[in-house]
Amino acid sequence: MSGTEVVVLVHALLGVLFISALIGRWVVLGLAERASDVRSMRTLANAASPFERMVRAVPGLVLIFGLLAAYLQGRNVLGPLTGGSVDWLFVALIVYLSPLPLIPLVFLPRGRVFEAAMAEAEAEGTVTPAVQTAWRDPVTRVAHVYELASVTLVLILMLAKPF
Repeated sequence: MSGTEVVVLVHALLGVLFISALIGRWVVLGLAERASDVRSMRTLANAASPFERMVRAVPGLVLIFGLLAAYLQGRNVLGPLTGGSVDWLFVALIVYLSPLPLIPLVFLPRGRVFEAAMAEAEAEGTVTPAVQTAWRDPVTRVAHVYELASVTLVLILMLAKPF
């Protein structure tokens, strides 16, 4: 195997790990949302922590190895920004980076609201309406769906290379 092939393989494996972490987090947090008692809810939310750590750490590595793979293959990642044409790689990069604003605009502030509601529920020893509302926050839900959809679209673009 050449060095380029190793970089491409690592990039692909990291992409699979990232998608797996997104799905794993989604499944475990879905179970936590449906828990009938606050202790189980917290236990399941804590069980999602390894997935959450991967969701935070792996995307940067995916990007680094993807850019390195493109460079080693002589591909123009920035396409039209550098006088090239729009191709699947440029579109994939834009789509991949598009969820970044969700972190400061949705995930961090809504996460603080959730943690406050969870702390209140734990203090009361019961699943409160506030924590149920925080679990079912439609903005956070849409943001998570978008996050997974964007990564899935990037995977499709990489596999199909439609243009």
